[in-house]
Amino acid sequence: MTDLTPLLPLAREIVERCSAANLLVATAESCTGGLVAGTLTEIAGSSAVVDR
Repeated sequence: MTDLTPLLPLAREIVERCSAANLLVATAESCTGGLVAGTLTEIAGSSAVVDR
């Protein structure tokens, strides 16, 4: 399992900026896409900006 802790501050910033700009984030399924989506969904409120 990957330790997401170092990535959480950046994920929080992405979620906050996307929310403020009314943008959605979508990733393609892959190891990288899954890691990005998994990291973003660790942030409370991310469901408002993470589309898939």
